[in-house]
Amino acid sequence: MENQKEALAAAIEMEKQGKNFYESTAERTTNEMTRSVFRFLAEEETKHIAAIKSFYSAEIAGEETDFDSVIRDADPAKAKKAISKLFSGLDKKAPTDKADIDAYKFARDFEKNGEKFYRQALTKATEKETKKLFQFLIEEEQRHFQMIDDSLAFLENPAEWFHRMERWHVEG
Repeated sequence: MENQKEALAAAIEMEKQGKNFYESTAERTTNEMTRSVFRFLAEEETKHIAAIKSFYSAEIAGEETDFDSVIRDADPAKAKKAISKLFSGLDKKAPTDKADIDAYKFARDFEKNGEKFYRQALTKATEKETKKLFQFLIEEEQRHFQMIDDSLAFLENPAEWFHRMERWHVEG
């Protein structure tokens, strides 16, 4: 990446690829939890695309941007609540197949690579607002990674997931 404009253009493309993957996985799965998680992630990617495009348009036009107004709708607390709702009421033996597990693993890697990309872009960014955008995207990728990792843990071992989430402890 030569400059911020290239980084922003690459970021848009990366988010589009993520959105397409999440949408197609949601359509293919028969597992309701997987469908819900991947639809949620596709919506998140759509929001990121809009934020980056807004930023990119301003950058191309040489205009000032107000980053805070671009991301005002991105409320991590709302997202956390939505994720918690996905897990509530699920049977501890949620059926899944290998394709779902593989999709979660791929998604986890995708989000980790996205975080790495945004970290590199952050180090090369020169504008204060652009740096804020990349920092925001890093935090979003981390949040998505954790959500995917939690979902994968649930599908692989529901009893352990509940144990971890409820912070059970063994008393002597």
